[in-house]
Amino acid sequence: MSEQDKKDQVIEAEVVEPSTTENTTDETTEKKPYKISNEVLTRILVTVLFALIGWVSLWVFGVVVLVQFGFLLITGNLNKNLKAFNGELGDYLSDIINYVAFQHDEKPFPFKGWHYDDDKKPENGEPAS
Repeated sequence: MSEQDKKDQVIEAEVVEPSTTENTTDETTEKKPYKISNEVLTRILVTVLFALIGWVSLWVFGVVVLVQFGFLLITGNLNKNLKAFNGELGDYLSDIINYVAFQHDEKPFPFKGWHYDDDKKPENGEPAS
């Protein structure tokens, strides 16, 4: 056979139409749509809120670090108040990251008290160093 003959050959195939009389869909096997619970929706919204709060807090953290470098360059000493503030803000950012990353379910401030400076206060009333 020549190549032209091979191209001209037609392969016949039987076409089978699906039967319309058989109904294979059963009501019991039909999938029901998944309904998202209020708890999941709340977690999504609170997670997005804390992601935004964390993003803004991170920028504040960076600005305070730059100001602290300015104090160090000008005076040769760190500002104790900025150091304490950034320590507390760092702890707060850590809590936000843990919540957003599903490491714990306890929501950070303002859903719980501001506990970040509790362990840093000396008993004699002096400012934290």
